[in-house]
Amino acid sequence: MPRKIGEIAAIDDVSFDINQGEILGCVGGSGSGKSILGRMLLNLVRPEAGEVIFEGRNIAGLSEPEMRPYRRNLQIIFQEPLNSLNPRRTVAENIARPLLNFGESRESAFRRVRDLMDIVGLLPSHANRYPHQFSGGQCQRIGIARALALKPRFLFLDEPVSALDVSIQAQILNLLKDLRDEFDLTYFLVANDLKVVEHFSDRVMILYQGKIVEIGTAKQVNQAPLHPYTQSFLRSALHMSSGDEWQTAAIETESLNELGREEAVEAAAGDRKGCIYGSSCGQRLAICASKSPEMTGETQMHTAACHLLTGAAPQHQRIES
Repeated sequence: MPRKIGEIAAIDDVSFDINQGEILGCVGGSGSGKSILGRMLLNLVRPEAGEVIFEGRNIAGLSEPEMRPYRRNLQIIFQEPLNSLNPRRTVAENIARPLLNFGESRESAFRRVRDLMDIVGLLPSHANRYPHQFSGGQCQRIGIARALALKPRFLFLDEPVSALDVSIQAQILNLLKDLRDEFDLTYFLVANDLKVVEHFSDRVMILYQGKIVEIGTAKQVNQAPLHPYTQSFLRSALHMSSGDEWQTAAIETESLNELGREEAVEAAAGDRKGCIYGSSCGQRLAICASKSPEMTGETQMHTAACHLLTGAAPQHQRIES
Protein backbone atom coordinates (compact mmCIF):
# COMPACT_ATOMS: atom_id res chain seq x y z
CA MET A 1 0.00 0.00 0.00
CA PRO A 2 1.44 3.43 -0.92
CA ARG A 3 2.77 5.50 1.95
CA LYS A 4 1.14 8.91 2.35
CA ILE A 5 3.97 11.40 2.89
CA GLY A 6 2.09 14.67 2.95
CA GLU A 7 -0.05 17.05 0.93
CA ILE A 8 0.77 20.29 -0.81
CA ALA A 9 -1.48 22.84 -2.49
CA ALA A 10 -0.77 23.43 -6.18
CA ILE A 11 -2.00 27.02 -5.71
CA ASP A 12 -2.18 28.53 -2.24
CA ASP A 13 -3.51 31.94 -1.09
CA VAL A 14 -3.03 33.66 -4.46
CA SER A 15 -4.78 36.99 -5.03
CA PHE A 16 -4.29 39.44 -7.93
CA ASP A 17 -6.14 41.60 -10.46
CA ILE A 18 -5.78 41.79 -14.23
CA ASN A 19 -6.90 45.06 -15.82
CA GLN A 20 -8.77 45.23 -19.11
CA GLY A 21 -6.27 45.38 -21.98
CA GLU A 22 -3.34 44.41 -19.76
CA ILE A 23 -0.75 41.69 -20.31
CA LEU A 24 0.10 40.04 -16.99
CA GLY A 25 3.04 37.67 -17.19
CA CYS A 26 3.46 34.84 -14.71
CA VAL A 27 6.92 33.30 -14.38
CA GLY A 28 8.03 30.29 -12.37
CA GLY A 29 9.94 27.06 -12.61
CA SER A 30 8.44 23.74 -13.57
CA GLY A 31 5.92 22.66 -10.94
CA SER A 32 5.35 26.18 -9.61
CA GLY A 33 1.62 25.98 -10.45
CA LYS A 34 1.48 28.66 -13.13
CA SER A 35 -0.37 26.59 -15.75
CA ILE A 36 -2.86 25.33 -13.15
CA LEU A 37 -3.44 28.93 -12.09
CA GLY A 38 -4.20 29.91 -15.68
CA ARG A 39 -6.68 27.06 -16.01
CA MET A 40 -8.33 28.15 -12.78
CA LEU A 41 -8.95 31.57 -14.32
CA LEU A 42 -10.89 29.82 -17.10
CA ASN A 43 -12.67 27.49 -14.63
CA LEU A 44 -11.08 24.49 -16.35
CA VAL A 45 -9.63 23.57 -12.95
CA ARG A 46 -11.94 24.31 -10.04
CA PRO A 47 -10.35 25.79 -6.90
CA GLU A 48 -11.26 24.21 -3.58
CA ALA A 49 -11.71 27.70 -2.10
CA GLY A 50 -11.69 31.30 -3.24
CA GLU A 51 -13.20 33.21 -6.15
CA VAL A 52 -12.48 33.97 -9.77
CA ILE A 53 -14.28 37.19 -10.62
CA PHE A 54 -14.97 37.89 -14.30
CA GLU A 55 -17.13 40.86 -15.25
CA GLY A 56 -18.44 41.10 -11.71
CA ARG A 57 -19.43 37.44 -11.28
CA ASN A 58 -17.67 34.63 -9.49
CA ILE A 59 -17.29 31.95 -12.15
CA ALA A 60 -15.35 29.51 -9.96
CA GLY A 61 -18.49 27.78 -8.73
CA LEU A 62 -20.40 27.66 -12.01
CA SER A 63 -21.45 24.38 -13.59
CA GLU A 64 -20.55 23.63 -17.20
CA PRO A 65 -23.97 24.73 -18.52
CA GLU A 66 -23.67 27.96 -16.50
CA MET A 67 -20.12 28.49 -17.81
CA ARG A 68 -21.07 28.10 -21.46
CA PRO A 69 -21.93 31.80 -22.09
CA TYR A 70 -18.56 32.75 -20.58
CA ARG A 71 -16.58 30.34 -22.77
CA ARG A 72 -16.91 32.75 -25.69
CA ASN A 73 -14.97 35.37 -23.75
CA LEU A 74 -12.40 33.10 -22.09
CA GLN A 75 -10.06 31.29 -24.47
CA ILE A 76 -6.67 29.56 -24.33
CA ILE A 77 -3.61 29.28 -26.58
CA PHE A 78 -1.68 26.10 -25.89
CA GLN A 79 1.99 25.30 -25.41
CA GLU A 80 2.19 22.56 -28.05
CA PRO A 81 0.65 24.07 -31.21
CA LEU A 82 0.52 20.88 -33.30
CA ASN A 83 -0.85 18.70 -30.50
CA SER A 84 -3.59 21.24 -29.77
CA LEU A 85 -5.08 20.83 -33.25
CA ASN A 86 -7.25 17.97 -34.48
CA PRO A 87 -5.06 16.14 -37.04
CA ARG A 88 -8.10 14.80 -38.93
CA ARG A 89 -9.52 18.24 -39.60
CA THR A 90 -8.25 20.77 -42.10
CA VAL A 91 -6.99 24.15 -41.00
CA ALA A 92 -10.34 25.74 -41.85
CA GLU A 93 -12.26 23.06 -39.94
CA ASN A 94 -10.04 23.48 -36.86
CA ILE A 95 -10.58 27.23 -36.82
CA ALA A 96 -14.31 26.95 -37.52
CA ARG A 97 -15.04 24.38 -34.83
CA PRO A 98 -15.69 26.86 -31.94
CA LEU A 99 -18.09 28.81 -34.15
CA LEU A 100 -19.97 25.69 -35.17
CA ASN A 101 -20.12 24.54 -31.55
CA PHE A 102 -21.89 27.79 -30.67
CA GLY A 103 -24.49 27.44 -33.40
CA GLU A 104 -22.95 29.51 -36.20
CA SER A 105 -23.99 28.42 -39.70
CA ARG A 106 -21.28 26.79 -41.80
CA GLU A 107 -21.44 29.59 -44.37
CA SER A 108 -21.02 32.29 -41.73
CA ALA A 109 -18.36 30.30 -39.85
CA PHE A 110 -16.16 29.80 -42.91
CA ARG A 111 -16.45 33.47 -43.87
CA ARG A 112 -15.12 34.25 -40.41
CA VAL A 113 -12.36 31.65 -40.92
CA ARG A 114 -11.14 33.43 -44.06
CA ASP A 115 -10.93 36.72 -42.15
CA LEU A 116 -9.12 35.10 -39.23
CA MET A 117 -6.55 33.40 -41.45
CA ASP A 118 -5.72 36.76 -42.99
CA ILE A 119 -5.47 38.40 -39.56
CA VAL A 120 -2.90 35.87 -38.28
CA GLY A 121 -0.87 35.76 -41.49
CA LEU A 122 -2.05 32.52 -43.10
CA LEU A 123 -2.68 32.20 -46.84
CA PRO A 124 -6.08 31.24 -48.29
CA SER A 125 -4.39 28.19 -49.87
CA HIS A 126 -3.65 26.87 -46.37
CA ALA A 127 -7.34 26.40 -45.56
CA ASN A 128 -7.72 22.86 -46.91
CA ARG A 129 -4.39 21.50 -45.67
CA TYR A 130 -3.87 19.51 -42.48
CA PRO A 131 -1.90 20.53 -39.36
CA HIS A 132 0.97 18.08 -39.96
CA GLN A 133 1.79 19.94 -43.18
CA PHE A 134 2.78 23.09 -41.27
CA SER A 135 5.68 24.27 -39.15
CA GLY A 136 5.33 24.87 -35.41
CA GLY A 137 5.00 28.62 -35.92
CA GLN A 138 2.29 28.17 -38.54
CA CYS A 139 0.42 25.73 -36.28
CA GLN A 140 0.51 28.32 -33.52
CA ARG A 141 -0.98 30.88 -35.90
CA ILE A 142 -3.78 28.38 -36.57
CA GLY A 143 -4.28 28.00 -32.82
CA ILE A 144 -4.40 31.77 -32.37
CA ALA A 145 -6.98 32.10 -35.15
CA ARG A 146 -9.12 29.41 -33.50
CA ALA A 147 -8.86 31.17 -30.10
CA LEU A 148 -10.01 34.44 -31.71
CA ALA A 149 -12.94 32.88 -33.56
CA LEU A 150 -15.53 33.68 -30.89
CA LYS A 151 -14.20 37.23 -30.34
CA PRO A 152 -13.02 36.63 -26.75
CA ARG A 153 -12.02 39.32 -24.29
CA PHE A 154 -9.52 37.29 -22.25
CA LEU A 155 -6.83 34.86 -23.42
CA PHE A 156 -4.72 32.53 -21.30
CA LEU A 157 -1.39 32.08 -23.10
CA ASP A 158 0.04 28.81 -21.78
CA GLU A 159 3.74 29.08 -22.69
CA PRO A 160 2.75 29.84 -26.30
CA VAL A 161 6.31 30.09 -27.69
CA SER A 162 8.32 27.64 -25.57
CA ALA A 163 8.15 24.92 -28.26
CA LEU A 164 9.21 27.28 -31.08
CA ASP A 165 12.57 28.41 -32.47
CA VAL A 166 13.86 31.73 -31.12
CA SER A 167 13.31 33.59 -34.41
CA ILE A 168 9.72 32.30 -34.63
CA GLN A 169 9.08 33.15 -30.97
CA ALA A 170 9.56 36.84 -31.73
CA GLN A 171 7.14 36.67 -34.67
CA ILE A 172 4.40 35.00 -32.60
CA LEU A 173 4.84 37.37 -29.65
CA ASN A 174 4.73 40.41 -31.96
CA LEU A 175 1.56 39.02 -33.55
CA LEU A 176 -0.06 38.50 -30.15
CA LYS A 177 0.86 42.01 -29.07
CA ASP A 178 -0.58 43.50 -32.28
CA LEU A 179 -3.80 41.51 -31.75
CA ARG A 180 -4.04 42.76 -28.18
CA ASP A 181 -3.86 46.36 -29.40
CA GLU A 182 -6.24 45.82 -32.31
CA PHE A 183 -8.97 43.95 -30.43
CA ASP A 184 -8.45 45.29 -26.87
CA LEU A 185 -7.65 41.84 -25.54
CA THR A 186 -6.46 40.94 -22.05
CA TYR A 187 -3.72 38.33 -21.64
CA PHE A 188 -2.49 36.13 -18.83
CA LEU A 189 0.83 34.72 -20.02
CA VAL A 190 2.75 31.96 -18.24
CA ALA A 191 6.36 31.18 -19.13
CA ASN A 192 9.65 29.87 -17.80
CA ASP A 193 11.71 32.59 -19.49
CA LEU A 194 11.69 35.86 -17.55
CA LYS A 195 13.35 37.72 -20.43
CA VAL A 196 10.54 36.75 -22.82
CA VAL A 197 7.96 37.94 -20.32
CA GLU A 198 9.86 41.19 -19.69
CA HIS A 199 9.58 42.35 -23.30
CA PHE A 200 5.98 41.20 -23.74
CA SER A 201 4.17 41.96 -20.47
CA ASP A 202 2.99 45.09 -18.72
CA ARG A 203 3.34 43.50 -15.28
CA VAL A 204 5.12 40.37 -14.09
CA MET A 205 4.18 37.99 -11.29
CA ILE A 206 6.72 35.51 -9.90
CA LEU A 207 5.27 32.21 -8.69
CA TYR A 208 7.11 29.74 -6.45
CA GLN A 209 5.53 26.50 -5.20
CA GLY A 210 2.02 27.82 -5.73
CA LYS A 211 2.52 31.20 -4.05
CA ILE A 212 3.18 34.68 -5.41
CA VAL A 213 6.58 35.84 -4.16
CA GLU A 214 6.85 39.05 -6.21
CA ILE A 215 4.75 41.22 -8.52
CA GLY A 216 5.54 44.49 -10.27
CA THR A 217 5.97 46.12 -13.66
CA ALA A 218 8.15 44.20 -16.10
CA LYS A 219 10.88 46.83 -15.78
CA GLN A 220 10.82 46.80 -11.97
CA VAL A 221 10.99 43.02 -11.64
CA ASN A 222 13.79 42.65 -14.17
CA GLN A 223 15.92 45.64 -13.22
CA ALA A 224 15.38 45.80 -9.46
CA PRO A 225 14.04 42.41 -8.22
CA LEU A 226 13.06 42.39 -4.55
CA HIS A 227 12.74 38.71 -3.70
CA PRO A 228 15.82 36.45 -3.38
CA TYR A 229 14.13 33.84 -5.58
CA THR A 230 13.57 36.37 -8.37
CA GLN A 231 17.19 37.51 -8.07
CA SER A 232 18.42 33.93 -8.36
CA PHE A 233 15.99 33.20 -11.19
CA LEU A 234 17.45 36.10 -13.18
CA ARG A 235 21.04 35.07 -12.48
CA SER A 236 20.35 31.50 -13.56
CA ALA A 237 19.80 32.79 -17.11
CA LEU A 238 23.43 33.92 -17.37
CA HIS A 239 25.54 32.45 -20.14
CA MET A 240 28.24 29.96 -19.16
CA SER A 241 30.93 32.38 -20.32
CA SER A 242 30.10 34.50 -17.28
CA GLY A 243 32.20 32.17 -15.15
CA ASP A 244 30.92 29.88 -12.44
CA GLU A 245 28.22 32.27 -11.19
CA TRP A 246 25.66 30.47 -13.37
CA GLN A 247 26.40 27.27 -11.42
CA THR A 248 25.81 29.03 -8.09
CA ALA A 249 22.54 30.51 -9.35
CA ALA A 250 21.36 27.15 -10.67
CA ILE A 251 21.99 25.57 -7.26
CA GLU A 252 20.17 28.41 -5.49
CA THR A 253 17.12 28.03 -7.72
CA GLU A 254 16.93 24.24 -7.52
CA SER A 255 13.21 23.56 -7.39
CA LEU A 256 11.37 20.89 -5.44
CA ASN A 257 10.43 19.00 -8.56
CA GLU A 258 14.14 18.27 -9.13
CA LEU A 259 14.26 16.35 -5.86
CA GLY A 260 12.90 12.85 -5.45
CA ARG A 261 9.11 12.77 -5.36
CA GLU A 262 8.85 11.83 -1.68
CA GLU A 263 11.48 14.36 -0.62
CA ALA A 264 9.68 17.04 -2.63
CA VAL A 265 6.34 16.50 -0.90
CA GLU A 266 7.91 16.24 2.54
CA ALA A 267 9.92 19.42 2.04
CA ALA A 268 6.98 21.41 0.68
CA ALA A 269 4.59 20.21 3.37
CA GLY A 270 7.11 21.02 6.09
CA ASP A 271 7.93 24.50 4.84
CA ARG A 272 4.35 25.82 4.67
CA LYS A 273 4.51 27.19 8.22
CA GLY A 274 7.35 29.54 7.28
CA CYS A 275 8.71 31.06 4.10
CA ILE A 276 8.31 28.57 1.24
CA TYR A 277 11.66 29.64 -0.20
CA GLY A 278 13.44 29.60 3.18
CA SER A 279 15.17 26.24 2.79
CA SER A 280 16.79 27.33 -0.50
CA CYS A 281 17.44 31.02 0.25
CA GLY A 282 21.00 32.19 0.80
CA GLN A 283 19.72 35.28 2.67
CA ARG A 284 17.32 33.55 5.06
CA LEU A 285 16.76 34.75 8.62
CA ALA A 286 15.75 32.84 11.71
CA ILE A 287 12.16 34.15 11.37
CA CYS A 288 11.87 32.59 7.91
CA ALA A 289 11.49 29.12 9.42
CA SER A 290 8.49 30.01 11.56
CA LYS A 291 6.56 32.84 9.91
CA SER A 292 5.33 33.25 6.36
CA PRO A 293 6.13 36.75 5.04
CA GLU A 294 3.44 39.08 3.70
CA MET A 295 3.59 40.99 0.46
CA THR A 296 5.25 44.35 1.00
CA GLY A 297 7.39 46.87 -0.86
CA GLU A 298 8.36 50.51 -1.27
CA THR A 299 5.44 51.08 -3.66
CA GLN A 300 2.06 49.41 -4.20
CA MET A 301 3.09 48.66 -7.78
CA HIS A 302 6.09 46.53 -6.77
CA THR A 303 5.79 44.15 -3.83
CA ALA A 304 7.33 40.88 -2.66
CA ALA A 305 6.79 38.34 0.11
CA CYS A 306 10.10 38.54 1.99
CA HIS A 307 11.06 39.30 5.60
CA LEU A 308 14.08 41.26 4.35
CA LEU A 309 11.66 43.95 3.18
CA THR A 310 9.75 44.28 6.45
CA GLY A 311 12.60 45.49 8.65
CA ALA A 312 13.02 42.04 10.19
CA ALA A 313 16.68 41.70 9.19
CA PRO A 314 18.17 43.81 12.02
CA GLN A 315 16.07 41.94 14.60
CA HIS A 316 16.74 38.39 13.44
CA GLN A 317 20.01 36.61 12.98
CA ARG A 318 20.93 35.64 9.44
CA ILE A 319 21.39 31.90 9.03
CA GLU A 320 24.55 30.83 7.24
CA SER A 321 24.05 28.40 4.35
